Amino acid sequence: MMSEGQQPVSDEDLPQSNAAAGVNEGENDDGIVDYGGGFEKSLIIPITSSSTSLPDGRCQFIEIFPEEISNINPATLSAVLRDERAPLRTWCEASLLYMRSSGSGSGGGNTHHEKEGCELLTLAVDDDDVMNGSNTTDKLRVLASAGIAALAQANRHAGDVGRSYTSGVGGSDGRGGGGAGGGGADNIGSSLDDLLESSKSSERRDVELREELRTLADSRFVKADNINQVNPMTWIGRGMLSLAQNKLDQARFYFENLTLRECGETLPALIGMAAVKFLEKDYGGALDLYSRAIRKYPHESGSVTRVGFGMACYRLGQVDRAKASFRRAHEMDAENVEALVALAVLEMSSLDGDVLAPREYRARAENVLKLLSMANVVDHTNAMVQNHLANHYFWKWTPVPGMVSAEQGSDVVRGNMVSSLEMGDRIRIGQEFETTVVTADEIIDENGMDNENLFKIKDRWKFGSACEYYFIVKMCV
Repeated sequence: MMSEGQQPVSDEDLPQSNAAAGVNEGENDDGIVDYGGGFEKSLIIPITSSSTSLPDGRCQFIEIFPEEISNINPATLSAVLRDERAPLRTWCEASLLYMRSSGSGSGGGNTHHEKEGCELLTLAVDDDDVMNGSNTTDKLRVLASAGIAALAQANRHAGDVGRSYTSGVGGSDGRGGGGAGGGGADNIGSSLDDLLESSKSSERRDVELREELRTLADSRFVKADNINQVNPMTWIGRGMLSLAQNKLDQARFYFENLTLRECGETLPALIGMAAVKFLEKDYGGALDLYSRAIRKYPHESGSVTRVGFGMACYRLGQVDRAKASFRRAHEMDAENVEALVALAVLEMSSLDGDVLAPREYRARAENVLKLLSMANVVDHTNAMVQNHLANHYFWKWTPVPGMVSAEQGSDVVRGNMVSSLEMGDRIRIGQEFETTVVTADEIIDENGMDNENLFKIKDRWKFGSACEYYFIVKMCV
């Protein structure tokens, strides 16, 4: 843990451009040690509670490496920082280390730890002893950082949850009940009603939490303004808040009239102003600002700026350029959900069963599902991802009559629907097992006889036994 003394797609289908949420001030302070060579930076906390020194006369210190930070509770780290009388800038650097780290979050995937970073800053801001013992510059920085961190949390709850579960369900053409017969349609309708009500309740909770976090951010900025109104970090934070509230004129004032004019082309101001122009539908202006940000800050601008650049390209009809930008964003950050979804949607739009050979169509369809599944692993609460996955499974899979069974560890499946399958078909058996049909021809069973009720699959069955039976669906082509 802590080591001591050591060193043609619908606009709604594509992700929204919120690149300003990925802003950071880009500063490095003495509390962070950079070893060079591409390594991440570690956090140094000098030990002031003990007068013991190292043999060479240096003071003892605690060093926390990036891979360790995700395993440290913010309350524990705040106690250490408080006991060692760490300056506020060290609190900020610790928070930044949380936000840059990746690890197994409660959501079941690798997530950036905005929540932990926000919690640490909140603990610092709410501790009078910590705040009163600091200089004005550090106070301004921690207040602005706390506000921006709260906005980052609010942005995670900004999806349209209701639309994600209801879009494309039960359309007027009646396809919503596809594959069900008899009274099954009533059960499906009842389930959809329950799901819709649940999604509305979830959306209300998200709206309340989002507004609570935005109010918290605003209170941090007010405190910072009470200390000094001429603070670029507070201007950036207020610009981000105005952008989140769709107050574009106010956002323009903070990004363009204040920050860009007084501080020059800083990365946060460029990205923020690009987002303003994008929401104003000035896609050419947004593209220009994203380009300037990438040219001036090729590394620091990161994947979020490439996503914004790609969105602007797409709106201008430059689809190939948009794809290239989204791919670059994915290369820079494999967990960027917006890049994954954008690539999946654009790939999906190029699927044409009349033009592509069946094998190529399946390969591309599998790639779409892979991209969406990766996005779901990273953030399974993302409404945009859930919407596309739901549409995919609802419309792209069709039930196969009959049931199947398989022995655990076997790649041979028994069922009476072999005539409905072809080699290369992508199928799902039960709720969780997905594989490909290797051969649907008659194969030889264990008694040496041809058996028309057996077929082989690519992956070995890992559940249950031959005593259990499962429904099967296959991907439409």
